[in-house]
Amino acid sequence: MTVVRVIWAALAAIVMSVGLLAGCNAAATGGPLNAAGGVGTSSATGGVSAGADSGSPAGAGGALSAAATASGSSCGGKVTNVQDVDRLVNEPVGCPGALNTFWHGELGDAWTAPRFVPYHDGEVPDDACGREVNDPRQFADNALYCTLDDTVAYSVDFLDELTQIGGPTYPLFVLMHELSHRGDRIGGNLGVVTRAEENQADCFAGRQASAAHDAGRIAVTDALQGALLFYSLGDTSGGWFSQEPASAPDAHGSPRQRAQAFAFGYLRDSATCHRIGKSETGDVSF
Repeated sequence: MTVVRVIWAALAAIVMSVGLLAGCNAAATGGPLNAAGGVGTSSATGGVSAGADSGSPAGAGGALSAAATASGSSCGGKVTNVQDVDRLVNEPVGCPGALNTFWHGELGDAWTAPRFVPYHDGEVPDDACGREVNDPRQFADNALYCTLDDTVAYSVDFLDELTQIGGPTYPLFVLMHELSHRGDRIGGNLGVVTRAEENQADCFAGRQASAAHDAGRIAVTDALQGALLFYSLGDTSGGWFSQEPASAPDAHGSPRQRAQAFAFGYLRDSATCHRIGKSETGDVSF
């Protein structure tokens, strides 16, 4: 296990060093997912929304189950398709590698099964944030955690696109990021500035990916793809990124910061993620 993780870390470091995805800043993702998209994060999202990928909706055009149930659900195996993503996200506490199992381990009974709100581009999500903003442009090609009613909303079209690009784990990592915002809020561990909060969520996405990998639910190559995904979703290192305050409502980490945060979460521990959240500059180096 240790050797595998060292190899993965080396590969991730190489990718980040050469800037393999430097031209893939995903400007089209827009809004809370990626500040570089030019769409502002509304106050309704609490300033904590960020990039996400799809689960069951992706590729299948469907929607994630509303919540995990304590009974009538069996633990699944390795993630190979979007239905497996749906299972991993919604399985009850106790299923190895399940996201509810991870967060219950972090927060105990304070963690409850999340409610997912799927919508299509051109619509607003049927949650408190959608009702407050009521502007489809704010939600197109996006995923977000809404603090007003504790929901995770996502564009089915966006997650479909991500699945076509990177397979079923791309949507999974995006949902992990959004659930990290929820976990940070429930646990009272919000980042001190917006960029730190976003990087902390990327780090906890890595923590969830590590738990899923240790349980045999995803492969180590999937985790490497996660680092590449967050690299591609980072704010550009030139131009406006260098001028944007870390406390700006839409501030996210640079491509390297986001990939590093995910890698730190995968390779280290939750205390590392909390340290990232306390950086007033949004830095992830130690």
